[in-house]
Amino acid sequence: MLTIRRGRRTDLSTCQTMLFPDASGGEWRKAEVRHWRRLARDPALDFYVAQHDGLLQGMILVSYIRRLQHAGWLAIIDIAVLPSAPAQVGQALLDFAKERAQKRACLSVVWLPSSGQSTASLSPTFLRDNGFQQAGEFWSCPLE
Repeated sequence: MLTIRRGRRTDLSTCQTMLFPDASGGEWRKAEVRHWRRLARDPALDFYVAQHDGLLQGMILVSYIRRLQHAGWLAIIDIAVLPSAPAQVGQALLDFAKERAQKRACLSVVWLPSSGQSTASLSPTFLRDNGFQQAGEFWSCPLE
């Protein structure tokens, strides 16, 4: 069963392994630990993880910014899904992020892919099917 829940600071090692599978499991630097703890407790961010059959399969971070020239808010998402995750994980995280953004009165959701980021769950076809349009390097989806 797939569940999406708020990320916790105890998810640190699993999130790091998901993002950097080739990294050694050595000691965490204090700065890294602080970074993940801040993500987990910052009320200005929505940090959620997707759990399928008790294992973390993906995560999403939604940041909210106020636009300067126009009224309204903008939601910026960053998403990571394991390549071995079930197909519905990416869709569930994206739907969840859109729902959260709408509740916060955002006018649109924006995603900027990182260089070298695995985009298996966020392929251009997947993004277009979910209402996103490419504008330069960004992908944007209006929320109406």
